[in-house]
Amino acid sequence: MKFVQNTSSAFSTFYANGMRTFLIVLSISIGIAGVIVMMSLGAGAQKLVMNEVEKVGGPLTFGVYREGRIRKGGRWIQNPSKHFLMMEDVELIRNECPSVDMAAPETYRPVNVSYDGEQKKTRLQATSYDYHLIREWHTRVGRFISDEDLSFWSKVCVVGEEIVQDLFSGLDPIGKEIKVSNERFSIIGVMESRGKGLDPGMGSEDNQVFMPVTTTQTQFLGNDYVDHILIRVKDYDVIDQAVNQVKKVLMRANGGEEFFEVWVMKEELKSTNRIILIIELVLVLIASVSLIVGGIGTLNIMLVSVTERVPEIGLRKAVGAKSWDIRIQFLTESVLICLIGSIIGIIIGFGLTHAVAVALSKYIDGFEWPSVITLRSVLTSVAAGAAIGVFFGYYPASRASKLKPIEAIRHK
Repeated sequence: MKFVQNTSSAFSTFYANGMRTFLIVLSISIGIAGVIVMMSLGAGAQKLVMNEVEKVGGPLTFGVYREGRIRKGGRWIQNPSKHFLMMEDVELIRNECPSVDMAAPETYRPVNVSYDGEQKKTRLQATSYDYHLIREWHTRVGRFISDEDLSFWSKVCVVGEEIVQDLFSGLDPIGKEIKVSNERFSIIGVMESRGKGLDPGMGSEDNQVFMPVTTTQTQFLGNDYVDHILIRVKDYDVIDQAVNQVKKVLMRANGGEEFFEVWVMKEELKSTNRIILIIELVLVLIASVSLIVGGIGTLNIMLVSVTERVPEIGLRKAVGAKSWDIRIQFLTESVLICLIGSIIGIIIGFGLTHAVAVALSKYIDGFEWPSVITLRSVLTSVAAGAAIGVFFGYYPASRASKLKPIEAIRHK
């Protein structure tokens, strides 16, 4: 009952001091909206990173590669190791690492492709059947490279959507022949569009030609080397175990030398999320400055309100109100006005978050920045509004509760 009375009294006070109430609500709303937007930007960045991670196989993947150049004695030199990653290593990983689900070789080369007089620079991706399963990237039409294609060094290829648009004007290219560095290959599939990746140096995912790694080795390379081995584990909990198994197998097969490097998506994600969290915290702290300013404004206005209502406080105490009742009354007013500002700030924050996401999507070519409003950001905003109301409202409420009835009634 007292809560209802205090709430009713608070709204009456707000109505009687409309401009003052509006200014407090505005300052709180701006601060809350800023916090919402900053936290949403962090959540959007995390979602964007996760979307890109899923494109390369998700958190269950890791890879092995041999550096062409290494740093030694303060300078970069050619890697002196006589060992290279080969197709035999891929088979060993598949057969002798129980925690590994799939493994696929990768070899990259820039190439020129042409069809009917039209030419295009693209990237050759030499790999095997497991590659599109690890990356969960499938063909839009046709099929991907098969194990039979590897066994028979088939002169076939799968192309990206950008190549279809540029060389075939979007028409179905299945069965047609293109020249890859002046060698003819039959197109057996077209990959689903993936757009640009996070790494600008890699270019568009859709501007690639995929072919059997054995064909690439015989037609272009003249050796059995592979640049990279992409690996997917069976379960998230065995990633570290799988990495150790792969290291042991490769070292045992290559004279005990650890001539390769390993990257683990789980570790990359941890580092990325840590950086995003730090940036988010800095942005939230900056946005919180306006919240503090709003809180100081609330403190100032509540002190003025106490001064203006001294006779009312004295009268209430004279008819039986206790100091606790007076303190709760003014705290209720302070918290309510901050919560109203928080709710309005959340609504503004929703709109600003969407606007910022649209703006970033237009500014960053090839990316659609996700508009993400998390429950955590909303709850944080509401809690921040209530905390500001209590923190900055307690002193005026305490000051009002300590007034003596007779002196308050006589106050002019």
